[in-house]
Amino acid sequence: MLLIVGLDGASHDLCERWIEQGHLPNLARIKREGKLLPLKSTIPSVSPVAWSSFMTGTNPGEHGVFGFFVPERPGPYEAPTRFRPVNSRDCRGKRFWEKMNEAGLSTGIVGVPVTYPVWPVQGHIVAGLLAPHLSTPGATYPAELAAEITAEVGPYRTVPRGIYAPGGEEALLRELHTCLELRGRLARYLLQNHRCDVHLFILYETDVAQHKMWRFMDSSHPRYDRSTAERWRNAIRDVYAHADSIVGELMRQLRDRDTLVVVSDHGSGPLHGTVHLNSWLWKKGYLVSKGGWKEWVQRQNAKHKMVQACTRIARQLGLLERISIDQENRRLLASGFLTAGSINWERTEAYSLGFEGAIYTVGERHAEITREIAEGLEGLQEPGSDQPLVESVHGAQDLYEGRLVEYAPSLILELTGGNYSASQKMFAPQLVTTPTDSGAHSSTGILGAWGPGAMVVGEGRSFNIQAVSGLLLAMVQVDAGRQKSAG
Repeated sequence: MLLIVGLDGASHDLCERWIEQGHLPNLARIKREGKLLPLKSTIPSVSPVAWSSFMTGTNPGEHGVFGFFVPERPGPYEAPTRFRPVNSRDCRGKRFWEKMNEAGLSTGIVGVPVTYPVWPVQGHIVAGLLAPHLSTPGATYPAELAAEITAEVGPYRTVPRGIYAPGGEEALLRELHTCLELRGRLARYLLQNHRCDVHLFILYETDVAQHKMWRFMDSSHPRYDRSTAERWRNAIRDVYAHADSIVGELMRQLRDRDTLVVVSDHGSGPLHGTVHLNSWLWKKGYLVSKGGWKEWVQRQNAKHKMVQACTRIARQLGLLERISIDQENRRLLASGFLTAGSINWERTEAYSLGFEGAIYTVGERHAEITREIAEGLEGLQEPGSDQPLVESVHGAQDLYEGRLVEYAPSLILELTGGNYSASQKMFAPQLVTTPTDSGAHSSTGILGAWGPGAMVVGEGRSFNIQAVSGLLLAMVQVDAGRQKSAG
């Protein structure tokens, strides 16, 4: 059997530090008896893009996933009719487990982002990040597996529940450890009751912990506070340790001829600020809205947090249920990001979508506009500094190749030091604001291998996440060869 455990966002430098300190004994064993290497992520290093490259062994220009959101449009450089979250149908190309199915191997796939809605396989699938509740149609294959998981494992979540706000650290950590316990319980149950030739489990909580809790362990972070750090400084380490213990539990279920792989989609680091690219494009005239009452409310809310304040007062007075504005519109007003239907596409030449710093251009002048915007972005500076805010500006053709590269964003940004994320807001009061999160993504994750298949991971080699599916297919061949010899 080949067992793959994904630790979403697990950073190579943190793993090395905590292995050395003795907090991750099972990763330490993998390193000692097998391989534990740095693994280069995609650009951008966000989960939908990176895990899609992991699944297919191709770059974004071939598999077609460029971020968390998709602009639905008739063709490249045309105005979209709407923006929606990415889903499994957007990822083109065969996943490695489909190739394994074709070779007669059964596969159990659990928790992988961009696998919702699921599809039939020889084995089972439980969708991960970007999937709704487990009971939602399309969240599991076979469909009846959802009810079985709830009955045998408990109230399993595709992602942790709740929205974190400062002061909610205790509730957040309780939820993360509960989710990890459920994921470990599900992995053990499936290995015992639905055993396949290949199993893949993703543990998402390592990523969430870093996004929300980084400032407590990093004394150089702009929002580090000694008084709160004293209590929460080991929060991320403890989530890693919990994930490591699950790896250990699964290792103990393996036989001599089985192989274990541990992989992460990217690493993590500090987040200092949020860059409002749509606000910049709007002020420069590249992005034009239709105006109207929604825009007025959003502009006022950007200055005064009006929607949040009114909502809070209405809730206190018991009036919230009487307000005739649906939850989706309330969310959009509070976020300050207009929908595709609220943008004047006859005058708009560019827009930004997602958290990863992607800019799309619209219209016949797209090549000229792309150059103009790239030059303007290169002149932006970090707040209170003369250092550039944008480290690199990439054209899609420079980064990607493949049949879908023309549908990629016109520009993909790398913000300085990885310390900034992007935002879709249009009317932010400043170009850079302070986010709730304090952790961001970095480009270097981990690749570990333990067991007979580890020989496929050669000495002195460097790997990127796109290459992992090929390694996994080679490991299956190694395992098949060993079983044939033993027979």
